Order: sequence, then structure tokens, then C-alpha cells
Amino acid sequence: MKTPTASRRTDSPIARTIRFPRRLRERIAADAERCGRSFEAHVIAILRRHFGEDVDIAPAPRTIIELAKATLADIGGADERLVTARLVDTSTR
Repeated sequence: MKTPTASRRTDSPIARTIRFPRRLRERIAADAERCGRSFEAHVIAILRRHFGEDVDIAPAPRTIIELAKATLADIGGADERLVTARLVDTSTR
């Protein structure tokens, strides 16, 4: 029997802590001031500008696998073996 928390999915945002090196933080803060935004609002604006309105910096595992497969799509057999030699498929265990 599934527990209520295991079966429940949430689309609400999850707070994360991001640590920026001092110099980068200063550059973002200066740019935020120039644009009339707070530091946090500016970071979100930068992420949305780059990744789109639905900013999700931690994609679902299925999306990561699809992106990885797409990356290998144009690689030849020998090169693919070199790139993937250390990968282990645990789905058959």
C-alpha cells in the first residue's frame, strides 16, 4: 500500500540555496541595480531568459535520459563506446 506522501506529486516550487562566488555575485548585483530589480528577481529573470518561463534547473530523470540519448544520436559506434564505456545499466539487475 502506498503512503499518501509517496503517491502525491507536487508542482509547487522547491526552495534551493545557490552560492555564488563573490565576484559573480557582485556582477549580478550591479546588473540587477542597472535593470531596477532585486538580486533574486534578476537571477530568476536571467534563468527565465535562458531556459524559458518554466524554469526548472533540476529536470525529471526521464528528461535527463532523453537528453543524454539525443546527445549520442550523431556519434558513431566506436566513439560511442569510448564515451559510454564507464556507464552501467542497472535497470536489468
